[in-house]
Amino acid sequence: MVASQDALTLREGALRKRYRKKTRSLGNFQGCGSMEGKEGNALKRALNDPVYALPLFGRARVLCQGKEVRLSRKGLALLYYLALEGPTSRARLADLLYGHGSALQNLRVELHRLGQAFGREVFPKGQDPLSLPSWLKLEASGHGEALEGLEEVGSLWEWVQEVRARHEYAPGLPWRQELLRELAALRPPFLLVLRGRIGAGQRALAQELARILGLAFHQSLRPEGLVYLESPYPQVPVREILRSKAFLVLSLDPGEDPRFFLELRAHYPPERMRVLELAPLSWLEAREGLLAGYTFQQAAGAYFLAGGQPEWIPEWLACATSPQRPLAQLRLKARWLSEPARVALERLSVVSGLIPEQVLDALGALPYLEELERKGWLVYQGGYRFAREAERRLFYSTLSPGRRHELHERAATALALAGRGQVEAWHRKVLGESYESLLDPHLREALLSGGRVWAKRGLGRELALLTQGSEGVFPLGQGFGLALLEPGEKAHLDFSSLEEEAVLELLGEAYAPEDSWGLLLSVRGAWGEGHLRLEESFAHRLLLPPGPLHLRFSGVGVAECTLRAYRPRSDEGTFRSGKAPVDVWVLAAKKAEEVPEQGEKKGKNQGRGEGNVHP
Repeated sequence: MVASQDALTLREGALRKRYRKKTRSLGNFQGCGSMEGKEGNALKRALNDPVYALPLFGRARVLCQGKEVRLSRKGLALLYYLALEGPTSRARLADLLYGHGSALQNLRVELHRLGQAFGREVFPKGQDPLSLPSWLKLEASGHGEALEGLEEVGSLWEWVQEVRARHEYAPGLPWRQELLRELAALRPPFLLVLRGRIGAGQRALAQELARILGLAFHQSLRPEGLVYLESPYPQVPVREILRSKAFLVLSLDPGEDPRFFLELRAHYPPERMRVLELAPLSWLEAREGLLAGYTFQQAAGAYFLAGGQPEWIPEWLACATSPQRPLAQLRLKARWLSEPARVALERLSVVSGLIPEQVLDALGALPYLEELERKGWLVYQGGYRFAREAERRLFYSTLSPGRRHELHERAATALALAGRGQVEAWHRKVLGESYESLLDPHLREALLSGGRVWAKRGLGRELALLTQGSEGVFPLGQGFGLALLEPGEKAHLDFSSLEEEAVLELLGEAYAPEDSWGLLLSVRGAWGEGHLRLEESFAHRLLLPPGPLHLRFSGVGVAECTLRAYRPRSDEGTFRSGKAPVDVWVLAAKKAEEVPEQGEKKGKNQGRGEGNVHP
């Protein structure tokens, strides 16, 4: 019995000695939750494992509970590369870190050193490709540039610069701020789908959201952080994505939904998923953000030609003739079309707005309409048209002058045979041929200013204008603004009936592309209607009889203006007041009278782009 007790005491002493030896071998890592002896509870150890942090910004380092773990720069570079780029083959890592014949051997030595530094196995033997262990996490924390100190390691300079550009700090996007504030309440795991056209800024929005949420930004699948995915999507089973703890942001092109998205939508929990449509920026949002500080004409031109897309607006500001980046993005995306469909799309770019069936046939596009609609390039709205006018214009810019002339000629001929004179007129104008007789009376009046009756009136007391309804028009300072980006879009302002005769004064600025009919205004009342074109800096004064008043805007362009009504005066008191009478367009007149001289040049008198106070 005594011998048995002595043997038990000896065994306990040996176990304690072995435990103390293992504890000493762990050194300073005990406080960071390293192994407490293999005799401990394995499940408890797994649950209490520490998280080692890899701060993205500032000096590259590994932290555990605020204390730095000392590693070589190559060891740090290896861990950061795996954290940012995902599983990577040993051969690739060896080439990046060493780049010579003994690179793989040097890599094995570095892996062994990492195991010694952490006091545990970091990478299982034979693992290839290498994957970052779950207890090492990349954190979007720290101050300064990303990955400081790693730019001189091996062949990583270009990679480090790319990561810095990817995570470059910005004080906040100058657009979609309201949407970002709403999204800031979301937490991973989550699936956010951003459906938008080229230039909508899906990637920049995802980067800004990652910064707001304090998550690392990735462009390939990772178990954590914010993962941004765009076409072509990764070929992985959906169950792997469903297990992810990351905040997934999926960029979705217009047109037919891809299988990758459909599978995700079918299996992802609906309470952790949201699909957003990224529409173009409104003129007001763009004017207060990206376009702040620019003149109206500069801002309106860039906004219109970019189609309101936030990524394209700076490109048009930098190069107002033919920015190459949006064009390259567009042509690259068009490569997913079949060759005949892409050629047909380029041909159709000579038509703005609805494309008549006769033109579809004349330009050989009928066999490819289904593909072009399915891929999101054309939409059907009472007829086929380009989904975005800005995209059509970019395609049109790629056509050579001779090719344009040929296509316009074919379109004009087909329309003439079909008796579509109003549509034919534009093609005749582009070809340098006579077109005026083909215009309808309203458009002819707006463009040519013929048959108007003018009179001299003084401006008396200002009258109240009470709006009853509007669409496509928004308040802007003391006036209002509007932006018609797509042919066929309309905006209107409706007012309460005028109780007495009034002079309606419309002052402002307008932008419309040169290769269009411009931005048109129709003024309607019980007496009939009048039509004019808004151009550059304008000042229009119209004499209106009592009754209802409606303003209708059509065409394409951007405008900001003020609208006031005055009691007209024609007595001598007007002249004695020191205020000279002005020319007003008498809209209720039945026949033309003498038209006054066209006035002075812009900058004098009324300030209109062409120098007169009437269109």
